[in-house]
Amino acid sequence: MDINQPRWEIPEYSKREINEAGATIRKASVSEEERTAALKIVDNWRSAHAYPLHVFYMNLRGKASAKKDILVAERLKRMESIVGKLHREDGMQLYRMQDLGGCRMVLPTLQDVYAYSERFQKSRIRHELKKVNDYIQAPKKSGYRSLHLVYRFKTDTPDKEIYNQYPMLIELQFRTHLQHIWATALETIGLFTNQALKAGQGNEGILRFFVVVSSLFALKEGCPIVPGTVADEKELISEMELLNEQHHILDMLRAIRVAIDHDSDTVPDKKGYYILQLDYEKHLLKRLFFKPSELEQANKLYDYLEAKNANAPLDIVLVRATSYATVRDAYPNYFMDIGEFIGIIMDYLR
Repeated sequence: MDINQPRWEIPEYSKREINEAGATIRKASVSEEERTAALKIVDNWRSAHAYPLHVFYMNLRGKASAKKDILVAERLKRMESIVGKLHREDGMQLYRMQDLGGCRMVLPTLQDVYAYSERFQKSRIRHELKKVNDYIQAPKKSGYRSLHLVYRFKTDTPDKEIYNQYPMLIELQFRTHLQHIWATALETIGLFTNQALKAGQGNEGILRFFVVVSSLFALKEGCPIVPGTVADEKELISEMELLNEQHHILDMLRAIRVAIDHDSDTVPDKKGYYILQLDYEKHLLKRLFFKPSELEQANKLYDYLEAKNANAPLDIVLVRATSYATVRDAYPNYFMDIGEFIGIIMDYLR
């Protein structure tokens, strides 16, 4: 085996075992032994998505290589997010969860979003397109806007055909830069207020503020507005201004955007895997880098950190990207980089 290639994890459990593990961690009262055994199964199922995810990532990266203003990154879903989704969606089966592996492509314009997503769909791939969720033409009630393609991974590589025996679903997100900074700001404020704002849970004033801003951004891009808002820019700005006065949202965002301390170790600006561990009480970000061939080590440390810090005020993610700079751009919420969002809101309020 080529020592420069990562050792890809394969699924080790049956559909029944995977779904039962998901049901176990959904329960409020289970023994520590049962929960530990279930988490082991969940982690294997999540980690097994790394190879299919890598194939999609490399395809998207190849299509974006000619332009420098396109971001492409991949990530395995955080355990906290998996558990949260199982709790929120009663009928959710872990075996069928479509976003355990996700690729994000951030593009300059709306035209680019549809052009690159169509280009991918028409490319010579064996993967099966299972679902298209166009949250740009039909925004979510939360204000979330992005184009999602869900594929079932298929391969004809002889030593990887075991993956064809499982419904390995990978979600591709295509979004504009404007949609990206909106989602980043919402996620960031959710982290620091300890609210599941992404899931539509939390302070009603903050949630409504982001809904209104999303409609303003939709008007700017010539897209449908969020349900429950008006298609009048002046009225939207007036409501945004009132919500800000009532809930001090801009002050909150400015307070979050403080100088963040980083761990003292330098991180190479190279392609590979990055673990980001954000302590949002101490405003401390720890970063670890792994070469592309060190995926197994990265996954093991990722699992260990998630388990060790399950009850700590931490957010941990494992990301693959072509450089550290790309990680910063694709996941700015981990760096509290919401300055551009604040600047746009200030321009509306002037």
